[in-house]
Amino acid sequence: MLFTSIDYFIFLFFVLILYYLFPYKFRKYLLIVASLYFYAYVKISYTILLLTLIFFNYLLGIKISNTSTLFNKKILMRLAVVINLLILVYYKYLNFLLDSFLYLFNINITSTVTTSVLLPLGLSFYTFQNIGYILDIYRGSQKPERNIFNYALFVIFFPKLLVGPIERAKNLLHQISSNIHFAYSNLIEGSKRIVWGLFKKLVVAERISLYVSVIDAHPEYQSGSTVFIASVLYTFQVYADFSGYADIAIGSAKLFGINLMENFNRPLFAKNLSDFWRRWHISLSSWVNDYIFNPILLNKRKWKVWGVFYALFISFIIIGIWHGASWNYALFGFIQAIILFAELLTKKFRIKISKLVNPFLYNIFSIILTFLTVSFCLIIFRSPSLIKSNNIILSIYNNKGDLYIDRPSTFIFIFIGIILMMISDIGKEFNLTRIQLNNSSNWIVQNISYALLLIYILIAAVFDAGQFIYFSF
Repeated sequence: MLFTSIDYFIFLFFVLILYYLFPYKFRKYLLIVASLYFYAYVKISYTILLLTLIFFNYLLGIKISNTSTLFNKKILMRLAVVINLLILVYYKYLNFLLDSFLYLFNINITSTVTTSVLLPLGLSFYTFQNIGYILDIYRGSQKPERNIFNYALFVIFFPKLLVGPIERAKNLLHQISSNIHFAYSNLIEGSKRIVWGLFKKLVVAERISLYVSVIDAHPEYQSGSTVFIASVLYTFQVYADFSGYADIAIGSAKLFGINLMENFNRPLFAKNLSDFWRRWHISLSSWVNDYIFNPILLNKRKWKVWGVFYALFISFIIIGIWHGASWNYALFGFIQAIILFAELLTKKFRIKISKLVNPFLYNIFSIILTFLTVSFCLIIFRSPSLIKSNNIILSIYNNKGDLYIDRPSTFIFIFIGIILMMISDIGKEFNLTRIQLNNSSNWIVQNISYALLLIYILIAAVFDAGQFIYFSF
């Protein structure tokens, strides 16, 4: 059930009506049933795996908390983490591992060994959420949830089930177990956030996709300038697509009075790659920081600067392959680690340079350089193979010819969409309240801006849009 479909909004409307009609003590059960229906709508067999993992992690969380010795706690924690990861590996990486093994040992077989296992939607997201919950209990920073229905809703709450955010127990569990009263402001705020997310997805991301998909199909036949523009536009596309999903998810949850964590903080204004990862896919980057990077760094502190590199290397290889079973994703993560390590080594030098030049110009240069760096890395990220990403990069440098425009309306809709999206981000980033029409303190201006935005969505949206990019992860 896509967030951009009529089916979803019919579903959301009826669940919301029932939610506020039901007595408080029955609301969580309504949301559980609704979330299971939402998940089963995709494929009913997936719910069996989902419920099994909920029950398993619920029991292990309580068992770890009740265990008195640290040694036994560690065994149970590792058991929970390993089983969660083995299930993820089986569904997401088995074919990749088999193919890599055959290639590594140069084994040629006539019959295929590729399994028919399909990746359940959302598995990468709720696996990390379950593991984070178990690790928090092991560390003593989170008490286990004794009510299995509260824990079930924590895992399967439908707005964030398929593509996150990867929620933490400390943020969501207490909201689920509290008495949430009806508030008109929640409906208004949630609805506006949903509209903004629909604009990002249907107008910005999908309009860009119409152009970029044509170029990506055969980059070798396009001019270098065309492939470069497509690569730059893809950065806006993936940002609009994923942050648009996050906006709809956060807005949908807000309708029920539940606050999900923010997943983006204007990452296209990052001044370096470190800053970018603090702003981009925050629920994933902060999860990796808390449960992988910091523990490794603590364990390897005697290695000093090389301990940092080792922690970065492991962390970003995991971030890379978390997105998919491909060497492209592993290479993407490795490049991120290299660049971040280089930023660490040159930090003092960059600070000295920043003091010698105009701060405004330095910041603008840093933002542009970071944006281009991210755009380059996303060539590797989005390509189905290393050969394809290499072809795209070579096409940028080698191919001659004019810029491919398609129809003038294509670029007009694309740039109007990007400009409107970036004006909103600029207003928030630099606290320019006058240009934040959709967040204006004047309710008339704010409501008119959303009304105009809805009209523009009806005019410029691609309503036969495909799934969100991150569904495939």
